[in-house]
Amino acid sequence: MRTMRGSILVQILAHCCSKKGVCGYGPEICGDGCQSNCDATAMCGPYSEGGSISCGLDLCCSWGGWCGTTETHCIGPNKWAPCLKEYGKCEIIRPKTCGEGSGTSDKRMVGYYQASNFRNRACNRIYPKDIATDGYTHLYWAFATINPKSFGVEPWEEADKEHIRSFTALKGKGKNLQTWVAVGGYDFSDPNTTTHKTWSELCAGAGNRAAFIKSARSFMDEYGFQGIDLDWEYPGTAKRGGSRADIANFVSLVKEMRAAYGTKYGISLTLAPDYWYLQYFDVKGMEPYVDHFGFMAYDLHGSWDTDVKTLGSIVRGQADLREIRNNTLPLAYAGVDPGKIVFGVAWYGRGYTLSDPTCNTFGCGFAGPSKPGKCTNSAGVLSLVEIQQMIKSGEAKSRLVKEAAMKELVWEDQWVGYDDEETVEMKRRFANDNCFGGIMAWSVDFNSGAGDGDGTQAGAGSATATVAQIVSVGSATRTALLPTEDAEQGSTERLALAQGSGPVALRVDGAEVLAPTAVRVVKAAAAPARAETPTQAETREMRVTMTTIHKLKIGWAHISPGSSKS
Repeated sequence: MRTMRGSILVQILAHCCSKKGVCGYGPEICGDGCQSNCDATAMCGPYSEGGSISCGLDLCCSWGGWCGTTETHCIGPNKWAPCLKEYGKCEIIRPKTCGEGSGTSDKRMVGYYQASNFRNRACNRIYPKDIATDGYTHLYWAFATINPKSFGVEPWEEADKEHIRSFTALKGKGKNLQTWVAVGGYDFSDPNTTTHKTWSELCAGAGNRAAFIKSARSFMDEYGFQGIDLDWEYPGTAKRGGSRADIANFVSLVKEMRAAYGTKYGISLTLAPDYWYLQYFDVKGMEPYVDHFGFMAYDLHGSWDTDVKTLGSIVRGQADLREIRNNTLPLAYAGVDPGKIVFGVAWYGRGYTLSDPTCNTFGCGFAGPSKPGKCTNSAGVLSLVEIQQMIKSGEAKSRLVKEAAMKELVWEDQWVGYDDEETVEMKRRFANDNCFGGIMAWSVDFNSGAGDGDGTQAGAGSATATVAQIVSVGSATRTALLPTEDAEQGSTERLALAQGSGPVALRVDGAEVLAPTAVRVVKAAAAPARAETPTQAETREMRVTMTTIHKLKIGWAHISPGSSKS
C-alpha cells in the first residue's frame, strides 16, 4: 500500500497570472504587471526552466507548455497553436493490443509482502509461513532499507532477520517461485526522515552506486534472495528528496547493477501511476537492464483529495480502470516493451466517511477517511480479509461498479472502494489486451487468510504454552500472569494482577516488554498452576488483545483496561 500521491493537477496550477487575469507563461503574462506566481515556468517548451525541457517519456508538448497525449497536445487546437515538435512527439500513439484472452499477463504474478504487518496489526498478522503462495511466480519482501551513510542494504528491523530467512525458504513451496527483496518503499523518501535524499545521493556518484551494488549482492547472498526490486518513490521530485539529475543517474545505477550481477540476480523497479512522477523515469533507457517494471495502478485517490483544488472531497476509486487506461498511455509514448510491464492490483480498499449517508457511491461527497479496520487499524484502509468478513457477517453490502472494474462496500456512513478476485480478473483482461507481461499485487498479507492473532487460525500456540511474569505493576510486588481455566486461544480473557497501579511491564521469554496502559487492580492473585478466576469485587477485569507482544504464545499481546469502571 502506497502513500498518497500529489496529482499533476496540483503541481501545474502554479502558473503566472497576468495583469489582465490571464493564466499562462512567457514574458507577456509573467512580466510587467504580473499579479501572482510570476516566477512560474512551463512543464515543457521555450518557457520551461532554462527553456530546454522536453516532455518526459516523449509525450507531446502543447503550444501552452503542457505535456500530454491528447489531440490538443499532439496536434494543437489550430494552426496558430501547434504541438512543439522540438520538445516531444507530435503524433497520437496507439498502444499495442494483444486481446483480452491473449494470456500475456500470465507470465509473472508478483506479490509484495509487508513485513511490518506482524508488528503493527491487532489481528490478521501474516507471518511468512502464513502467506498463500499459490499462483505467484515472485514474492517480494517489503522492505529492506538503505543506510544513508554507507548506502548498504540492511534489514529494516533487527528482528526481521529471522523472518527474512523464513520468507526466502518459501521458494521451495513452488516449482518456479522466486523470492526477491524490495528496497526503499513508500515512506523511505518522506520529508524530515534521515533517508529523504538517500536514493538521490546514492545514484549521484559512481562510488556510492558501487557500494550499494556490492552490499545488495551480499544481502541477497546472505538471505537467499534471487532478485532485487528498487522501490524509489520518486526520482526527480524535490519534495521527495530528488532532482532532475536523478533521471540519468537512475539509468546508470541499473546499468551498473546488471553489469555486476549478470543473470544471477533479477532486477525490477516500481513506476508511479501518474505522469507527474512518472515523467522522471527514463523507462526506455532502463529497459535493457531490468527484468520488468511494476506499474502501481492503485492509490490514485484517497482522503487527501480534499487538499487538491481540482478534485475536492468527492468519492473516487483508488484503482478506477477508467483513469488507469489513460495513465498507462505514457508507457506507449516512451516506446517501452509492454511485455516488461507488470500491472499492479490492490488487495485492499480505500474509503471515506460520507458527508451524506444517503449518497453512497462514486461522485458523492465525503467528510474524511473511513473508519479504521479491526485488524489493520488505519483510517481510510481495509484489507480484503476485513472486507470479506464484513460482507459475510452482513455488516456491509458490496456491489460491482463495472465501468470502473471495482467494487464498493457500503454501510452506515462508510464507503470503501476495493478489488477482489472478480475485479482483478477484469483488470487482468485489460493487462492482456495491452500486452503487459504480468500482474503484481500489493500485498499478499492483505489476502492470505486469517493469519495470527484473532483466534480463527492456528499460529498463536496453545493457551497454556507460556507463562508471562509481571515485572511490575506500578509499585506492586511481582506475581505471575496465567490464563484463566476457561481460556481459549486468541480470546479475550480475565487476568488476575497484583495490587497497584501504573504501567504494566511483562517479561516474556526473557525479554521485558512494556504495555504503556495504566492499570489498577484491588487484590493480588496467587500463582498456582492456574490462576483462580477472580470475582468482580476482588479484581478488575483486564482485556488482552494481540497487538504488540508476539512471543506470548497464549494468544495475548497488549494489555488495556476492561470496560468496568474503577
